[in-house]
Amino acid sequence: MAARTPLEMLQDEAHCSICLEIFQDPVSIHCGHSFCRSCITETWKGQTTNFSCPQCRKTGDQMTLRPNWELANVIEAAKRL
Repeated sequence: MAARTPLEMLQDEAHCSICLEIFQDPVSIHCGHSFCRSCITETWKGQTTNFSCPQCRKTGDQMTLRPNWELANVIEAAKRL
């Protein structure tokens, strides 16, 4: 199998694993994974504890969403490619 090009790798990393689209308003959660703010908010809707990461399944006690400014900047650059 041929190795992926850097552009292909960047395109893969630029997508939310919930909606499978390019990140919109990316946020990081307790484990360090990133998702679109609306995707993770909808996934956790109605929960008050045991917030599980959709990717690694680690749980956190609080719904902690940190804006991922660096990823947002990379996404903007990737859109221009």
